[in-house]
This record gives sequence, structure tokens and C-alpha cells, in this order.
Amino acid sequence: MKKIVIIGANDFQRPLIQKAHEMGYETHVFAWREGATGAKDADYFYEISITEKEKILKICRQIRPQAVTTIGSDLANITVQYLAEKLGLPGNSRECIENSTNKFQMRSAFLKAGIWTPFFGVVGENDVIQVPGYPVIVKPTDRSGSRGITRVECEEELQAAVSRAIEQSFEKKAIIEEYIKGSEYSVETISYQGRHTLLAVTKKYTTGNPHYIEVGHLEPAPLKPEIKEKIRKTVFAALDALKVENGAGHSELRIDRDGNVRIIEIGSRMGGDCIGSDLVPLSSGQDFVGMVIDVAAGNPPQIKKNVKQHVSAIRFLMNMKEIHNLNRIKENYPQTVRKIVQESAVEGASIVDSGSRPGFYILQTDSMEEMEKLLHPGPEVNPIQIFETPVQKLGSYDKENHFYMKRDDLLPFSFGGNKVRFAREFVEDMKEKHCDSMIIYGNYHSNLCRILATLCHQLSVPCYMIHNTEDIKDNCETNNSRIIRRMGVREIRCGKQTIAEAVQTAMDELTEKGYRPYYIYGNTRGEGNEHIPMRSYEKTYDELYNWEKENHTFFDYIFLASSTNATQSGLLAGSLKYEDNCKIVGISVSRNEKRGKEVIAGNVRKYAELYSQMLPENWEQKIYFTDEYMEGGYASYSEAVAQTIRQVYDSDGIPLDMTYTGKAFYGMMEYLKKQKITGKNILFLHTGGLPLFFDFLEDDK
Repeated sequence: MKKIVIIGANDFQRPLIQKAHEMGYETHVFAWREGATGAKDADYFYEISITEKEKILKICRQIRPQAVTTIGSDLANITVQYLAEKLGLPGNSRECIENSTNKFQMRSAFLKAGIWTPFFGVVGENDVIQVPGYPVIVKPTDRSGSRGITRVECEEELQAAVSRAIEQSFEKKAIIEEYIKGSEYSVETISYQGRHTLLAVTKKYTTGNPHYIEVGHLEPAPLKPEIKEKIRKTVFAALDALKVENGAGHSELRIDRDGNVRIIEIGSRMGGDCIGSDLVPLSSGQDFVGMVIDVAAGNPPQIKKNVKQHVSAIRFLMNMKEIHNLNRIKENYPQTVRKIVQESAVEGASIVDSGSRPGFYILQTDSMEEMEKLLHPGPEVNPIQIFETPVQKLGSYDKENHFYMKRDDLLPFSFGGNKVRFAREFVEDMKEKHCDSMIIYGNYHSNLCRILATLCHQLSVPCYMIHNTEDIKDNCETNNSRIIRRMGVREIRCGKQTIAEAVQTAMDELTEKGYRPYYIYGNTRGEGNEHIPMRSYEKTYDELYNWEKENHTFFDYIFLASSTNATQSGLLAGSLKYEDNCKIVGISVSRNEKRGKEVIAGNVRKYAELYSQMLPENWEQKIYFTDEYMEGGYASYSEAVAQTIRQVYDSDGIPLDMTYTGKAFYGMMEYLKKQKITGKNILFLHTGGLPLFFDFLEDDK
């Protein structure tokens, strides 16, 4: 009977032991008993550490195997090479194993072969190295499984990261490398007598900075054919540089925004995390484990042709939310579940590297679209409930007109405001698009950021805030900022010229962590989602229209604070739908008049196209927007605005704020005076801002 020696017996090695049985081999497996779940699958199990090469060799001489192999472990791979060389069996050279299991020697081999290589250097506990720039990655020279990896942002963090890596290293050394930007992938190959075959490219998801522990993998990676070909050429050259001639190869690389392929590291073995053993056959139909056994026995790998392609993925049980997602999939899509392994409790787990993850599950679908729906269900519920807000009759403010106020500040979520209506529509859109994280835009004065940060916290979805620091003149603490920070927002600061770059950075980070991000304004240029918040205020106009009919009171003017112009655009869309004569006047708090009118016109035009609505002739003449009352710019205010806030609260008990509603109410009164408007029904839309009102009270002493 054919005999095979397998080094290692944990759960990732079980498919190798089982496959060898299927192929008619008598299996002899060596590993410590602890964690050796594959021991029960072995014909013969030897409770010997995989590092005790001489002990294993002595037994192997008695076994006289036809092959010796392993999958998914650098440490086991060292022993496999030693045994194969001593027993005269097929395998890779000692130089190959040294190159592919020691990261410093690997980088040196790449450099010698002319393959692009970042700055790198090796250090021991007491060594000093000059780092040309930050960030850098620090990791042990000779470990795998994300052990001891840290991204270091500055010199002060370097020594602690080096000590952490050295502690995990067998040779007590750490490698320091320039951080390589880009999305991370792995490449699975099989080599036979120096000829390489690419089997799959896998998208990798990690916890991100600082330790980059894998949270999942997706296969095949969604890449353009030209990028895949560039990967193939780069990886094959790197395999040659390491002198990989026989067996599996697992290459890890990054692809930057310019399409450059940069090698991180390569193992002359199959990848761990069930990539080679499960994902490759599930997605490509190729028997990767069988190929590893064939090559180890000196036979060419059997590459199947014209095999039906599928999509496969593995997700690791990092938290209770992942458990919830698994239970949802089991209940609704049980046919997609291929394997579930849970070795320990998820709740309260301390996950410091790949080996401490409590478990995983593996999925298979026929299409990428099906897989995306499984991995990214989006919000299951919408926590925001909208009711018809009251219209309140106000006292007299100019003795010439009749004043009313629609109290959207009373909407029941995070202190209310028009952005609550926006938020509800955003959640509905996230559900439709299966997005499970959110990118918001604004600053610490922003009511929208306060409400969306609270929403994300309630939904337990990651929230990234693009913080335009140029919009405000100071960085003082506000009640909005206190709430936003309390909600655990990840802040990315930027200026006006780098907003798109900051949005892309947020999208990249979330995507790398396995999320599908939702930017509230659409693409990186802030385009594509204009209709979402508009829709909320076209619906609000229905409320106003019905109120007018029921109360036999019709508004001649609607005034509001207008910043991004979405609220005003939605109200105008509603007014045009009913073909009434109400004038909707936006009092700008940030944009100049020309730009504001352009945005409103563009919004309404796109909205009409999207919903197949006809716009009346000369409708642009109904755009009323003025920048005359900004009183120093966004987040600034004058004594006249402060006096308006005091007056409205004293007269009607209604809180206004100095950034939005107070400025807009003041602007409304000045506008009416300047335009000599009298005898009209005037509605002021209260768009919220209660936390900012309390900021005003703190300052108004």
C-alpha cells in the first residue's frame, strides 16, 4: 500500500489527511496531541512535535513513505523539506525553504532578482536601525498566521513593536519594512519541476491597522483580466527568485490605486485559513490538495479543464455580529453553507492573531452577486420612525406678516431635525444596496454628523467621518462633537481640496476590513446620492400640502437654513409637483449664491429625470437662495443673530441655534424687510440643532 507522511494535524490539515485516504494512501501523521483534530482521520498518529525532525526521520525510515507533505504551516514545511531531502523524495531545496520561511532572506532574494522591493531591515533585541520614513510594518522574520505584526506610525511606537515581533520569532529577530499601500490579495499556485500554474486569486480582508489579522477571504477576487495577468507574471517571477520548483505556493501581495502589484511575502506551501483546501476547489473546481499529494509523490498535478466556476468565501467568527450573520445564513440560505467550525466561545474572545480566532464558516454560491448578499446583508431594521411634525403658529415678529413654524426639530431621534428624515432615507438605501458601513461628511458643528453617528452606533455598523477642517475657524468642543465622539466615529481629517482623497481612503479601509461602505453623498466626488435626502423633503411637502388644505391656510413663503441644499431641493421638487405659487427661500449658511442655485437646479433636474417627472417651463425662476445673511461664514454668527435666538425663545419658547436656524430666522426677517413683503403667510422650517442651542447658552452669559 502507498504510504504518505503528513506533518501537522490541526483543523486546517484535516483535508490533506482525508484526501490522502481518498487517493489510496496509508496516512502517517505527526503532531502534538493538543489541537490535533486530524488525528482521528489518520491511520497512524505519532504524538511528536513537528519540530523534532530527527525523531520523525527515524520513524520515517521504518515507514518508507512514497511522499511527505504538509499544508498551511511554515514550521511544518521546514520539517517536510528536511525529511524529503533525507529520504530522497520529491520536494524543494533547502535554499528554497530558507528563502520562503525567513522574511529577511525572502526580501533579499527578491531584491537580487530585480523584483520591486520596499525598504527593509532586520533587527535583534538590542539592535538599532534607521527607518527612512513612516508608516512601517514590523513582524517576526520567521512566523506566519499574523503573529506579532504591527503597523508603526512614528518612531515612538517602533521599539514596542520590535519587542513584540521578536518575542514571537523563533530566531528572535524582527523585520522592519516600508508599509505597502493597496488592497491585499493572495495567489494560490502549484509548481511541478519548475513550471508554475495559477489556480486562484483570493481577496483578503483583515482587521486593518495595526495588526492585520485576517477576518475573511473571497474567491475568485473581483479583478480585471489585465490585472490578473500582471499578478501572474509578478508571482511567477517571485517564485523563481525563491527557487520554488515543486508543490503549492501561497503568495500575498497588494495592488495599489495605480495597478502596481507589490509582493508582501510568499510561502512554498498551501495557504492557511482553508484557502487552498476549501476555497480553491469550491470556486475553481480544481483539486488543490490532490495536486499537492501528487507532486509530493513525484507525479504531475492533474489540472481539470472546462470546470464550472463558483464563488467561495470564508468568514472568521470574530464577534457576536458574525455569529448573528451566520445564523441568518443558516436559516435563510442553508444550501450555501459548506463548513462550520467553532472551537471556542466567541463572546469575550481575546483575538490577538490568526490562531486565537474562535472559528469560521465557509460559503459557496453560483455568482458574486449572491455571495455579496450573504456577506453584506445591510441593516435589517430601520430604527428611525417619522411622524407628521406639527405646524405651530408663532407670535408677531414684524406686525406685517403671519408667521408659522414646522417643527422638524421635534422628530424623535438624536435631538431631532431635518437630518433625521435624511437618515431614514439613507438607511432604506443602505438596505437596498446591501451596505454595512457608513461614511459621513461634515465637522463637529454638523447636525447631520451627530444624527448619522448616533444611527450607526445604534445599528452597530462602522462609521467613518470625513472631517473638513477648513469649514470652521476654530476647533472648539461642541455638544455635537461630544455626541459624535461618544458614538465611536473614526475621523479622517482633510481640507477642501482633499475631500475626494479622504473619502477614497475611508472606502479602501472599510473594504479591506470586509465591509461594503456607503458614502452618504454617492461617489468620491460627492455625486450620485442627491436624490436620497431630497426624497425625504418631497414627502415632507406632501405633509405641508395636506396641512394647508385641512387648515384652510396657504403659505406664500417657506424659509429655511440651506447648506448642502438637499432640503431646499426636495421642497422645491414638491412645490413643482403641486404647481403651487409658494416661494421657497433658502438662507445660506455656507455656500455662495451662485453655487447654491447651481446645486439646487442640478438636484431638481436629476430628480425629475430619475422619477420621470415633467418640469414646468421656466421652473428655475422658482429657485430663491441668498448668501446675504451668513454673518461671517459657516459656524460664525453676529450679535444680530444672537438677539434673534433670544427673541424667539423668549416669545415662543423655541430653541434656535447660531449655526443654522438662528441665522436663517434672522435672515428671513431681514429678507422680508428688504423685499418689503407684507400681508403674507410665512412658514419657517425648523431644521433642528438643539445641542448647538445649548452651546449658545454656554457662550451667552
